[in-house]
Amino acid sequence: MNTLFDKKSASQMGKVILFLGIVTVLYMGMKFVNETKIFSTGSQDVSNVSTIDVSGTGTSFAIPDVASESFTVQQKSTTVHDAQTTVASKVNSAVSYLKTSGIEEKDIQTTNYSAYPEYTYPTPCIDKGCSSVNTTPKLVGYTVTQTITVKIRDTAKVGTIVDGLGSLGVTGLSGPDFTVDNADAVNAEARKKAIADAESKARVLARDLDVTLVRIVRFNEGQSGGAAMPMFAKADMATGSTSDASTLPVGQNKYVSNVTITYQIQ
Repeated sequence: MNTLFDKKSASQMGKVILFLGIVTVLYMGMKFVNETKIFSTGSQDVSNVSTIDVSGTGTSFAIPDVASESFTVQQKSTTVHDAQTTVASKVNSAVSYLKTSGIEEKDIQTTNYSAYPEYTYPTPCIDKGCSSVNTTPKLVGYTVTQTITVKIRDTAKVGTIVDGLGSLGVTGLSGPDFTVDNADAVNAEARKKAIADAESKARVLARDLDVTLVRIVRFNEGQSGGAAMPMFAKADMATGSTSDASTLPVGQNKYVSNVTITYQIQ
């Protein structure tokens, strides 16, 4: 009897375990299907929804706080050494002057240095019987050129520094170029205005189309801006002097952000 009872009990227990296993599998399968549906809904392809594109423009202005000035020293001589010596002397004097004017060494940089030979070329002979004339170029000397670019962080000193450089024998001045040292902050302000402009246009467009803005699905930005072109006293390229070293207006620089925002609508 015990053996028969044990067999029946084991059979019933097996059926219960099998039933519970089937129920568990069905439950897990339904849960997986539901989660897949939720995931698919959350990952909806933007290309399958209705959208509108709006553009916005933002502008910000900033007074430049940095000026960039370049000057060149050039010397011709019969030997490279003599030309280099003269150039080095003038450049050292200019750099020393810049440092005593409050310019840090990190803001003084050589942006070009060259030394090249110069030749004269015989005039070609076109008469008969002069084919034996020497046509070899003749070396007459060397030209050494060094260009220095300096960043002036106190824009009030620009005119004085330009005038001082002109008195030290430099052969060319270029600049000043007035810029904003931290342009990222100015660009961020322009971007913020551009986004606000686009959002305002989107609300008006949605109202006119009788639709609802759902969310932003795409954003693009383009920026422009930088150095302005203020009126200032031009440096004389021969002497490096200015007509009025104290009058170099800084003006202000304009930065523009153009954005395009794509909204999902319904």
